[in-house]
Amino acid sequence: MKAKPTIYYFSSGEFGKELFALLLRKGLPIDLVVTIPDRPSGRGRKLTPPPIKSEAEKQGIPVIQAERPEDIEFSGRPHFIVVADYGKILRIKTLQLPTVAPLNVHPSLLPMYRGAAPIERAMMDGYPLGVSIIVMNEKVDAGKIVLQERIDYTIEETKGDILPRLLESASRLLIESINLFMEGKARPRPQEGPSSYARKITREELWINPAENYLKLVRKINALSPSPATRMNLGDLHVKLYRARPVNMEILPGKIMISEERLIVGAAGGGVEILEIQPAGRRRMGVEEFLRGYRRRIPAQV
Repeated sequence: MKAKPTIYYFSSGEFGKELFALLLRKGLPIDLVVTIPDRPSGRGRKLTPPPIKSEAEKQGIPVIQAERPEDIEFSGRPHFIVVADYGKILRIKTLQLPTVAPLNVHPSLLPMYRGAAPIERAMMDGYPLGVSIIVMNEKVDAGKIVLQERIDYTIEETKGDILPRLLESASRLLIESINLFMEGKARPRPQEGPSSYARKITREELWINPAENYLKLVRKINALSPSPATRMNLGDLHVKLYRARPVNMEILPGKIMISEERLIVGAAGGGVEILEIQPAGRRRMGVEEFLRGYRRRIPAQV
């Protein structure tokens, strides 16, 4: 990168915080962080800062917190604003702030999975993952694509397994995109093909329904791990599920089978083998450890 760009970074979520830290480690200069105000969190409703705030302050980077980014009076105009996992729609006033481009880092193969939960929705649907760097406009995730890259994965990988690959791709593509703009070589192209919208994950969706297809349930468990995590009841036990794999077998939906330290839940078309689990009030653990402590409480049918 010949000339040093000025960058304002807009983020409020965990993905954005991790990407921010990785970009700094790679030497990308970030001059200012814009994020949301502290929010009440937990049972005590204690005011909690967004994930990126403490990370930015640790690095000595100024932070502005605002409910509406268009209300901020910036002291200067950067070359770029970079938006990653921000959760706010930018209006024209903010989009026109940078002198070069407003860039968005979106973890999907746009135009598929625009919106709030692209990683989770793509994994739940068994669709390819990826990263797109786009020039933002006033429509949600609909701007021209600067660079894009597909990330392959398997049905047995969790979101937590894949995130490091997505972050590495996102950091590399963003730095390359900024370089292209600074050198006058960027050639953004319109999005092509069918689009879809990745709506937020609801609380109701976290519960496992054994009447659903077994492959769909495995995808859901792994897509929502480690957070927010799917849930189910095993007898009187309330558990969170963190890793699963499909088992091609004949088993009735809802039937629970324990055999040779394996825990399999029947679903439509096959079995869902649970590999990592967390009983209420306890830590996350492998299924063998779980069965040693809780086997007698599970209404299993061998």
